[in-house]
Amino acid sequence: MELKRFRLMKKSVFLLVFVLFAGTLFAADHKYQSDFGTINISAPIAAFPGDALIVKIELAAASANAKVPELTGAKARLKAENAGKNSAAADFYKLKQTNGKYLALLPLDSLLKPGNYNLTLSFAVNGENYEKTYTVDLVEKDFVSETLQLDAANTAIKTDTSSKRSQQIERLNNILFTTNTDSQYLQTRFVFPVASKRRTSFYGDRRIYAYSNGKSSTSVHFGIDFGVPTGTVVSSCGRGKVVLVEDRVSTGWSIVIEHMPGLYSLYYHLSKAEVKPGQMVDPGTRIGLSGATGLATGPHLHWELRLLGTAISPDFLVENNIF
Repeated sequence: MELKRFRLMKKSVFLLVFVLFAGTLFAADHKYQSDFGTINISAPIAAFPGDALIVKIELAAASANAKVPELTGAKARLKAENAGKNSAAADFYKLKQTNGKYLALLPLDSLLKPGNYNLTLSFAVNGENYEKTYTVDLVEKDFVSETLQLDAANTAIKTDTSSKRSQQIERLNNILFTTNTDSQYLQTRFVFPVASKRRTSFYGDRRIYAYSNGKSSTSVHFGIDFGVPTGTVVSSCGRGKVVLVEDRVSTGWSIVIEHMPGLYSLYYHLSKAEVKPGQMVDPGTRIGLSGATGLATGPHLHWELRLLGTAISPDFLVENNIF
């Protein structure tokens, strides 16, 4: 199947069956009794590099008339077994218009190695501290390697060290690493930003940039490139707020939309942007036209998702509803 391009290890084939019948991606539910009522935790048992770990905590009072307490200081941390530092980490935030429901989304970098990881949840309820640890199996996934031959113009863009480009990178990073718990706009799973299914590059591709001067560099491709003609309508992948519209040195006309705390979608190389910062958009709202501005070897749309600053697979949030 072209959209996934991964293989399951033999030991994890049973997980695929679990997904088909449970409808939730590699998740297990855990229920704990407490003095105030119950703590219900939904935590993943397996994932692929590039996924987001969707972790949920729901508090329920002992009786219908009792008040549901607040969850405080809740954090989720993922570490490889015997590792000294986190592979991913996120704070929980309360979902708006819910009673006792909390969510944490942890990004899994595409460079993470397969194996067993410990997912530790720590939180407090009514002054009592809790800590729960679960095992997550990070399943091996294949990524494509490709070499891009850059002409003199694209080589100049890729190697640009100007203050203008540095300032644009800093401005974008300041947005992508911002987590505002009030920014809860998403209501459904994501949709694709263009009608075409033709992909010219994939999330996680291992790239070699071959410069026109004979030198080269390597990088990881953070999004999906759709091979569409200049002028193709580009739409928002989900409900959110436009937080950046800018003609950037490396990515040309670019749009960034904030969907949830720390979760953003990015649209690069546009020929035209048709929205403004601060504007609210819905799934399918027209935001611009595709093009070949910035570093581009041909007309296309680069579509990317960032979670807490880390690029994750856009396919994951098209196929899975975080709620």
